[in-house]
Amino acid sequence: MLLSKSRQFVCSKCSIQKFGKCLQDVCIKCRIHVKKEEKKNISFINSNTAKNGYREEELVCNDLNNNNELKRLVVDFLEKDYQSFSRVNGNNKCDIQSFDSSIKIQVKKYKNGQFQQLDRHWINNIVQYIPDLIKVSLMLKNLCEYPILSDGIHIDKTVPVKKLCLSNYSNCMLDNFIDIFNKNKKEILNYAFLGTSQEMKPNYLCGVEYCDDDRKRIVLFKIKDILSYLNTLDFKLAKSETVIILGDDSIISLQRKGGDGGKKSSNQLQIKIIVSKLLDKVANIQYTLV
Repeated sequence: MLLSKSRQFVCSKCSIQKFGKCLQDVCIKCRIHVKKEEKKNISFINSNTAKNGYREEELVCNDLNNNNELKRLVVDFLEKDYQSFSRVNGNNKCDIQSFDSSIKIQVKKYKNGQFQQLDRHWINNIVQYIPDLIKVSLMLKNLCEYPILSDGIHIDKTVPVKKLCLSNYSNCMLDNFIDIFNKNKKEILNYAFLGTSQEMKPNYLCGVEYCDDDRKRIVLFKIKDILSYLNTLDFKLAKSETVIILGDDSIISLQRKGGDGGKKSSNQLQIKIIVSKLLDKVANIQYTLV
C-alpha cells in the first residue's frame, strides 16, 4: 500500500527502524539491493540459457561423430558421407557444421508441445530485409514496442500496446495486415529459418527431444522440406489478438518477445516454433537415445 505521508516503520528486509515514505514497508536501500539482485538473476538466467544451448550443440556433435548407428542413419538421409561435425562460433542460424562446411545444421532442444525461439529481431531490422512489411510496420510496433524510460534501458508499461483488434483498427486494416503477411510468407519463413548470412545458412534442422532433463531422441529435418510444408499454410490472428500464427496448429507464431526483466530488448518481435508438431507433417529421421 502506497503511503502519502512520511512515517516510522520497520523495514521487512533489514529489520531496522526507518522514517519516510515507502512501498510495502521496505526501505530505499533494501529496494535498491533487491533491484540489483533481480538484474543479476536475469543476467544469470540468460547466460545459463546460452551455455545450455552450446552444451547441446556439443552433445549433438558427439552423437554424430561417435555413434556409428546414428551416423549410418544420417548418411542415408543426407545422401552423402561426412568426416565429423563441430560447433560454429558466433551468432548464426547454423549451430554446427561438417568438417568440409557442406552440411550446416541448426540445433533445437524441445519438449513435446512446447515452443522454442526460432528468431528475434527489432521490427526495423526485419523490415530492412522484407521491405514490403513496411506497410504494416506501424501496427507491428504498436503491438510490440512499449516506450523507453529515461534511463534508455527499460520500458514504460504505463502506456499500453495496441492489440490487433477492432477496438484499435478497422476490419479492412486487420484484413490487409494479414494479407501482407501471407503475401510475404516465403520471405518471412526464409528470414526466420535461414537468416541473412549467405555463408551460414543451415540446410538441416536437428531437434533433440527432452523429457524432464533426459535426452530422449534426435530428429533431423531438411529445412527445404519444412519450408515447403509451412508455405502451404496461412497466417491468421490468434484469439489473444497479440499473436500471429501460421496454420491451425500454430507451428509457427510471431509475437512481442516480452520478459528480459523489462529491458527494451523485450520489445523485439519473436518468431517461435513447436518442433514436435512437425514430426508427422514433414519427412524426418528419428533416433532414440539410450
